[in-house]
Amino acid sequence: MSLRRSLLFLRIAALLQSVLLIAQVALAGGFLGGHFDMLQMHGVLGRGIVVVALLMAVAAFLVRRAGGPSSVLGTSVVLLLALIGQMALGLNRSVAAHVLLGVIIVAAVAVLSQRVMTTPLPPAHSSGTPKRESELVS
Repeated sequence: MSLRRSLLFLRIAALLQSVLLIAQVALAGGFLGGHFDMLQMHGVLGRGIVVVALLMAVAAFLVRRAGGPSSVLGTSVVLLLALIGQMALGLNRSVAAHVLLGVIIVAAVAVLSQRVMTTPLPPAHSSGTPKRESELVS
């Protein structure tokens, strides 16, 4: 897979992770505010967030393998491990540690997403597209 495609895949995963985490925070706030039915949705969404984190780690590996920056790979793997720990804390009802780690995870994903979104995409090398403006005019 090319670096461009790998970076696009990583950008999509980071964007999806960010959106899911915002929804997760809203569900947690709703639960803590007395809407106890939101806890089940919070748990289901938490599992989805771990799956997206796994996809993001795979995408970061593909970016690194294609010659992209290595910093996102380590951060993605640490994020995946933190999310697995976060799920364990939630299942054990360790609320204080779960909330603290959740805040750290949201901040880390914000930084990672910013880093991923500002990494320049290499130019597309498509053989069917003209490379110079003079080739556009027939």
